[in-house]
Formats: sequence, structure tokens, C-alpha cells
Amino acid sequence: MKYWFIIHSLEAYNEHPDFIGKEKNRSGKIEKVKKGDRIVYYATGDSVVVGTFDVIKGKEEWTNDKHWKGYMVCMKIKPRMIAKHPHYLPIHDLIEQIDPALSLFPNRKFVPIKFKDRTAVEINNKDFRGIEKLIKSYRPISNLFQGAPNDGNLGKPMDLGVLNYAPTSEQGVVALFVHFMNKLKDHEFVKIEFIRAGFPDACVIEKEGNLYNRKYVEFEFESSKFREHVKNKNHRTIKCDYVVSWENDYYSCPIEVIELKSEIAKLMEK
Repeated sequence: MKYWFIIHSLEAYNEHPDFIGKEKNRSGKIEKVKKGDRIVYYATGDSVVVGTFDVIKGKEEWTNDKHWKGYMVCMKIKPRMIAKHPHYLPIHDLIEQIDPALSLFPNRKFVPIKFKDRTAVEINNKDFRGIEKLIKSYRPISNLFQGAPNDGNLGKPMDLGVLNYAPTSEQGVVALFVHFMNKLKDHEFVKIEFIRAGFPDACVIEKEGNLYNRKYVEFEFESSKFREHVKNKNHRTIKCDYVVSWENDYYSCPIEVIELKSEIAKLMEK
């Protein structure tokens, strides 16, 4: 019997909780795992240990599985001890709380490069038993994100329909634009095609006469922030029709600025 530290993912575990596997051309040492061996299932990305398992069936070869595409080398597994869902056992807690230190992490430091492009690392019986003991006794922190609320960094109290405070960031500008875009006086925006992380931030459909045209929008809290895009040689070659901001402090802006602060004030007067 051998003991293995298997590097997989929570996505793979959710898709096939009763199998471990890897593409044939990247299978590495996972092919050495045999029926009767025991494994520690480590989910990289989330950096958690899911639990320990017995390998109950040796190597199988799959092709075109519903979830695992391509030519796969797989082994059937059966759970021995599963860490508490959904937190499981964070790798840093595993390293710090087991005493004596695991031979896999002798300096109690997690070195990601140690597991890069690896599928299985053989461990000793002592490490395996220590991990199972910790899984059994481990209690995840139960009060995460249950502390005092953070209500700072709010703008001036005002009734903006969708907001109770003036925005203090670009995110607030986006929220206000989405809420008021159909009501702005000099523009007839009818739909948002997309919002993204990229320049420009959004594409909207604007009705002009009997036609509907795509217009590209960059959101800024203060329009002067748009100067960064004006200085950017690549951005200057990309179409952008409007800067939508809370305040307009860029009076020489080369494209039209829609200042929501004044536009919404006009709407509120009605």
C-alpha cells in the first residue's frame, strides 16, 4: 500500500467525487496509483484538502466523458474522511496545525511551485495519519465576515432613486446610469449591449431619429480621469462616444461628457 497527495480541483471533485483522473499526456505519477492505495485529495486553486480516500479500482481509460474531455487516465475512489463542506481544510491550516510538521512541508511553508504541473506526490504513512487526525478534529472559523459593518466612504445623503447617497466611485456612476439612462434629456438610450472590464467600459444602444446606433461609453467618477485614456496611444485608436461621470471637471474633453450629477438634478426637479 502506498500513500499519495493527489493534486486535483474542486471542479473535478464536484463533477466526479468518486474518481481521480488526468489527461493521458499529462498524467505523470497519477498512473502509479494502484488499487488499495490511499490518497489525500488536494484541490489546487481553492488550496484546500477535500479529504482522504481509498483507491478501490485501478487504472481506467476514458474518452469523451461528459465533464472530463479527451483521453483520461482515471481511478475509482471511496471516501474515508471528508473535511467539512464548504470550507474543507485550508492547506495553510493543515501545514500550521499538524505537529510534528509534515515531511511534505518540513519548514511549515507552502511552496506552490512544488506542485506545479504535478498530479501525485507520494507521502509516508505518518503524514497520512496526521492529516486524517486533523481532518477529524478541524473546526473551520464560523464567524468569518460576521463582524462590524463597514458603512464608511459614503457620499452626501440624497434621494437618487436607486441610491440614498451620492456616489463616491465609478461603481456608483454605473448604477446611476443603468437606472436613469432611459430618462436623460438629450439622449435616448434604450439598451445596454454590454458592460465589461476593458476600454471602453460599455456599449449602449441610442435612438437617434428613426435609427438605433451603438454608442461606446467610458464610466468615470470624475471626468478628468478620462485624461489617462487620452494619453494612452492604444486607447486613442478605439471608438468611444461618451464619458459618463458623476462630476464633469474635464472641460476640454475631446468627447461628450454626460454629467449625471446635473442631469439627475434636472430630473428630480420635475
